[in-house]
Amino acid sequence: MTLVYTVQILGEYLLFRDNFKDVYLNPDFAIVVKGLLIVLALIPFQAAAEEFLLRGYLNQALIRYLKNPWVVFVLTSAVFALLHIVNPEAKGQEIPYLIAIFSFGFAACILLYYEGGLESAIGFHIANNIFAFSLFGYEDPDFPNIAVWNTGKPEIDFMGTLTDVFAIIMVVLLTLWLNRRVKFTPRGGLV
Repeated sequence: MTLVYTVQILGEYLLFRDNFKDVYLNPDFAIVVKGLLIVLALIPFQAAAEEFLLRGYLNQALIRYLKNPWVVFVLTSAVFALLHIVNPEAKGQEIPYLIAIFSFGFAACILLYYEGGLESAIGFHIANNIFAFSLFGYEDPDFPNIAVWNTGKPEIDFMGTLTDVFAIIMVVLLTLWLNRRVKFTPRGGLV
């Protein structure tokens, strides 16, 4: 996940250098370390809870009535997006933001569908949130800037959303490919 996002950001930097004029290295290393510790302690629980609620319980509840998993995935991904609409970065740029969040939720559903469990979706969500909060974040007036790199005020446009969707697709494909290549034995070893 981090590798794909890093490649995405480097590609964007090479193609659209002007978009990075406000990006800066966080000068407060102590807050970065404290923030990382907090993020590593809390994000797994937050991300797993969202996945259990939406990709687990809500998907299972809706599939009883709708029968088509893809319709269920669209609905639960829409709920996932709407839950994030109150995030401060969405203000004034709701449509591209909702598209990106919906795509993320739908990607998690695809992982669930093809993997047969929530593990990959939870890992995907955790990796995304750790990246967003710890490595490449944005300025939020309500919270301290804890990421290593900060982008200033978040500006979410359709081009950025397209690159995010592309990165999400690449992560899903890479995850599915890797999970089929590396097999785990019941005793926890690799085959």
